[in-house]
Amino acid sequence: MINFITACVGGYDMQYANKAASMFKRHCSLEVNCYCITDRPEQLSAEITPITPSLNVSGWWNKVLAFGPDMPEGWIVMMDVDTIIVNDITGIIEYAIKRNELMAGFEDAIHWHGCKFTSSFMVFRSETLIHIYEKLKREWPSIESLPGGDQVWIYSQLERVLFLDEFFPEAKQGLKYHLARIVDGRIRLPLNLPDKVKIIDFGGNPKPHEIANWPVITDHWR
Repeated sequence: MINFITACVGGYDMQYANKAASMFKRHCSLEVNCYCITDRPEQLSAEITPITPSLNVSGWWNKVLAFGPDMPEGWIVMMDVDTIIVNDITGIIEYAIKRNELMAGFEDAIHWHGCKFTSSFMVFRSETLIHIYEKLKREWPSIESLPGGDQVWIYSQLERVLFLDEFFPEAKQGLKYHLARIVDGRIRLPLNLPDKVKIIDFGGNPKPHEIANWPVITDHWR
């Protein structure tokens, strides 16, 4: 059993959480339960169980709540709601579970603020990283404006990360930094994706709803 969790608190339209769960279930053949940390539970699809935020934190910091004590038991896949899944990721999840590290994830596309790790896709067991949640609880709100936000702060709390890029090269790609090109200040999207791509990270802009006519969005963001 895999527990798929997103956080949708504040800025994002709830269609993002609903579509993220739908994509994950379509592209993972394992048994999956879906959850969302949210302040708008009434807008979730029926297949998603809402989780009320246990701490009053802002924006992306809500992802850290997935390390807390009130999460479902077992393996957790925590994914940003603006991430798109385009191919089967069962093998990636199975590999992360088999290795049984405290944290499995991917490299950040640009090593933002010098951070190799991205918090946009994380695989870990519930409560094994509860010390990170407890530290957030103690230090909030003094860290709210930390450069790099939750991603840089989480990485600083981890002793070791299993970087899945080493075993699944090119599986997770950044839209702006790997797949698209900027020409005369405008983004140019590829007509076709490389065969190895399974996950697209939409860090920064544009967001999926802003390029809704791109075939990748019409085919997969649903």
